[in-house]
Amino acid sequence: MTIERGWLDEEAGAEWFTLLRGASSIDEPYLGDSVCGYTGDDVVHYMECRKNLALILGVDVSDLIQTRQSHTSNVVFLDDSFFVKDVGSRCGCLQDVDGIVTCHRKVAIGVNTADCVPVLLCAAGNVPMIAAIHAGWRGTVAGIVVKAVDCMVEHGAKIEEMTAYIGVSICGKCYEVGDEVADMFAKAGLGESDVISRNDVTGKAHVNLKEANRKLLVKVGLDYHKITVNGDCSFESPDKYYSARRMGVNSGRTFTGIVLHK
Repeated sequence: MTIERGWLDEEAGAEWFTLLRGASSIDEPYLGDSVCGYTGDDVVHYMECRKNLALILGVDVSDLIQTRQSHTSNVVFLDDSFFVKDVGSRCGCLQDVDGIVTCHRKVAIGVNTADCVPVLLCAAGNVPMIAAIHAGWRGTVAGIVVKAVDCMVEHGAKIEEMTAYIGVSICGKCYEVGDEVADMFAKAGLGESDVISRNDVTGKAHVNLKEANRKLLVKVGLDYHKITVNGDCSFESPDKYYSARRMGVNSGRTFTGIVLHK
């Protein structure tokens, strides 16, 4: 098992990580490491991957928190009351949720993607706060990253203390969309040419999801110098990442998350 990792805010002890697929065959869509339990993978396989990832991160496997994503703009704050719940009750709190915010330490929160954008946030301060967001085109248009920032502010974070990491996703060159989707981005104030473009040959619309979410974070007040963007494309790198557009929706998922170590 291999992960990419780095500090989002070293002083706050906030470390980001991405679980790499570690397999090259696109004909075997579950081959490789994945901790996603709702896209058809074998239970034994993804549970073993969860155990191994928790060990690498230095957290209890029960504190490797992931939601049951459904392309919503729902964001939840996980406080003390969540962490005393049993597994079943926790799962209920995470159903149809695409964004997580918490102040808890030694807890890894993350999202599963296979072309959508994972966005991680950290707010330094007396009590550091972290967030993990799944932003597909629906979530992006609905402003889920803005809602995550608002949730953090509501619980005491300051925007000027926030840093962000925008993880691997499909790139704009590979992400072809219908005109109706492109129109939704334009109506959401994301119609700039570096977000929506046209293929010179096909005339089809393309969307740069990473840039769209970066712009949303800047618009809500984050310093653009404090936003790091992963340049990899999930569609172009099947040996490292899962891609639903390349492998189908019944495939593994790339897990990207963040943990407070201090």
